[in-house]
Amino acid sequence: MIYAIVDIETSGGSHGNRITEVAVVKTDGKTILDTYERLVNPEIFIPKSISLLTGITNAMVDSAPRFDEIADELMEQLKDCVFVAHNVSFDYGIIKNHYEDLGIPFNQKKLCTVRLAKGIIPGHASYSLGKICNDLGIANQSRHRAMGDAMATAILFHLLKKNDVEDFMTYSLNQLNKETTIPPNLEKSEYDSLPQTAGVYYLMGENLEILYVGKAKNIKQRITQHFIEKSRAKSELLRKIHHISFEETGNELIALLLESDEIKKHFPPYNKAQKFKTQNYHVCYYQGQDDILRVDVFLKKYATNSISSFSSMVMAKDFLYQLVEKWSLCPKYAGLERTKTNCYLGDACQLCSGTVSAETYNDLVLEATNMNQTKESLLIFGDGRTAEEKSVVLLKEGDYHGFGYVATENADSIEEVLSSIKPYRNNTDISRILNGFLNQPIPRQYTVMQLSQSN
Repeated sequence: MIYAIVDIETSGGSHGNRITEVAVVKTDGKTILDTYERLVNPEIFIPKSISLLTGITNAMVDSAPRFDEIADELMEQLKDCVFVAHNVSFDYGIIKNHYEDLGIPFNQKKLCTVRLAKGIIPGHASYSLGKICNDLGIANQSRHRAMGDAMATAILFHLLKKNDVEDFMTYSLNQLNKETTIPPNLEKSEYDSLPQTAGVYYLMGENLEILYVGKAKNIKQRITQHFIEKSRAKSELLRKIHHISFEETGNELIALLLESDEIKKHFPPYNKAQKFKTQNYHVCYYQGQDDILRVDVFLKKYATNSISSFSSMVMAKDFLYQLVEKWSLCPKYAGLERTKTNCYLGDACQLCSGTVSAETYNDLVLEATNMNQTKESLLIFGDGRTAEEKSVVLLKEGDYHGFGYVATENADSIEEVLSSIKPYRNNTDISRILNGFLNQPIPRQYTVMQLSQSN
């Protein structure tokens, strides 16, 4: 049996979580057979905080191939192998999503070295890659880079296989194909009736009260994952589950939008995300005493001329770095550097080097902020719940108005499409979901169409 030890670096979850680097170490469990390593252009901005962690910058990936350009060669590396990673659900899930965005199915046997380590060498205080490798004397010459982490994971995997006297790896592989243990109060027939399609699901109590709302590309697979998680909080939830309900949506985007609305409507006790986030940090522009326009982060109560709002200072700062890079703004005048001399870009900064006037620079700032605030009217078409229909999301002047389903044969009729829209409320989480969708490469199963202002 051949194992492919995989590690990826990404652009970060709040920015679409696109792959920026991938590495594969192929092994028979004793000897390394081959290696593969690629930088990948994520086609979106890599936040400064992620670059500081991984060392991968926007400049490094600018000329790198896109994922669709390496998809075939990566698939060749993984072909006929067991997919192995440290916290495999992360690496496997993101790679699977990238392939599915291209319309390519991706299904492989997989093993997680975190779970393997806990079963084969129990007793360690932590099983994070850094901590377990340190405990076992495994050197990692390039932490938080794909090949460095993949090679360290490969060495860990060899050690685990050598010490696997009870054949825990074979047991783990077989476990992946077994039906999960169903919560004690849930009828098996309800679990058996779950679809393997995209949608929103509801975990409910004895009196049909909603305990948890979630979304999934594959409802049955995601609920199964809930059942095998062993945390204390999850065990408490599983004991309370008496019923499961679901609503098929046809695609993940509609599932995300519906999930957000349902969480705010029902306020389930076991949902934490999207219930308590407030947009306290605003990126705003203002004119300084020297008449040069500045951009910086302000708390909500001090915000004027707000460009965009965020739930954390880190996300707001990442947005500032993106503005600086995309529009060639001065970091000093964008709240990213406090200095009385020239900014860290040196001669590359148009303002500090004097290659543009203050008036021209101000025009550039206004253009950047206005472009960010552009309000487009769009229709986003995706797969429907059946082959005979299409889903459609409506944005009018940048504001979310809702979604609906239209017969495929009527999808060319704007009147039919608009009449199919069921209104839903807009909110900051919905805006975040839609901005994230529109600001990264659009998956092939979706089509975005400009809606004229007369409609």
